[in-house]
Amino acid sequence: MLGVGMIGAGMIGQGHAYALRLLAEDGEVRPVAVTDFSVDAVETARGICPFERVAADAQAVIDDPDVEAVVIVTPTTTHRDLVHAAVSAGKPLLCEKPLATRFDIVRDMCAFVESSGLTAQVGFHSRFHPLINELVRLATSGELGAPMGYTLRDDQYWPTGDVVPGHSSWRSHREHAGGGALLEHSIHSADILTWLFGSATRVYARTRNVFGYDVEDTAVCTIEHSSGVVGTLISIFNGVRGREERRLEVFFERGAVEVTTDFLVGAREDSFLVQRPDREPERLDVAALRDRHFAAAGIDRRDFFVYLYPAARAFVRSVREKQPASPTFSDALAAHALVDAAYRSVTDNGAVEVQLSS
Repeated sequence: MLGVGMIGAGMIGQGHAYALRLLAEDGEVRPVAVTDFSVDAVETARGICPFERVAADAQAVIDDPDVEAVVIVTPTTTHRDLVHAAVSAGKPLLCEKPLATRFDIVRDMCAFVESSGLTAQVGFHSRFHPLINELVRLATSGELGAPMGYTLRDDQYWPTGDVVPGHSSWRSHREHAGGGALLEHSIHSADILTWLFGSATRVYARTRNVFGYDVEDTAVCTIEHSSGVVGTLISIFNGVRGREERRLEVFFERGAVEVTTDFLVGAREDSFLVQRPDREPERLDVAALRDRHFAAAGIDRRDFFVYLYPAARAFVRSVREKQPASPTFSDALAAHALVDAAYRSVTDNGAVEVQLSS
């Protein structure tokens, strides 16, 4: 079993703790150590997953000889130092998104990780969503012809204590988060879009700060991709507590597809509609599609509620097999480049070219 240490035990960390618990039950991992500045958060995480011990701090987790791989689930501003520490210690790592608050830092992190040769994965768990994978299959198979354009709407309640009582509030402050709805939430969508249509090449964007924070709660982007596909992304943080939904419509030469997803497995929002020429719209059986996808991946259990479990499972197996993990830091670089271009477009008041390198 792979000895795993987890740094960060907040809300998302507790989701990772549950994934590690299931992997421990599968005989895949040994949950060794956990740390967080909040004693309550650590105790909650240990109640979810049987970590053997509480480490004094992040470096103690990384230095623990029983920890063979590190999971980093901390605020964005901390990622750079923790990733560097894990890589310097020769430990494979899974780091949550976004990687950093600034794109120059992201570039440096990606170069450092890639040069190490270590197995390293980024927390884009939407890549493990069965509906997104089916859309990728349709887009790459040519079954509906070439993709032409898309529109993606990505909305969620504001993840801050002002909107959700008891929630952490660091995401509503630029110094801690680096950006709002677009960076903190829709970096997932940026990853999906670059996975589907190739890297972004040009972006025009506008943002708003309706709630009055110094990060955006509204962003609208027009995006051109290396494949020639063009589309729009609208990202929203609002006050509709309990809502978290992504709707992606893709228009092909011989078809149109509408996919709605949530981060929860079996979410009520999940739907997949395909329209072909001269036919009635076909609404796929998403439960059957989900089961086929998991069966093909060799996943027998169904007692996981978010896609962190298949993502963590893929990471652990990549570490054990000493293979590259997916999604990689290079994948993250492409997603961050799209978001960075959007922010530069807002500042420059015009369309800008995407810059993967400095």
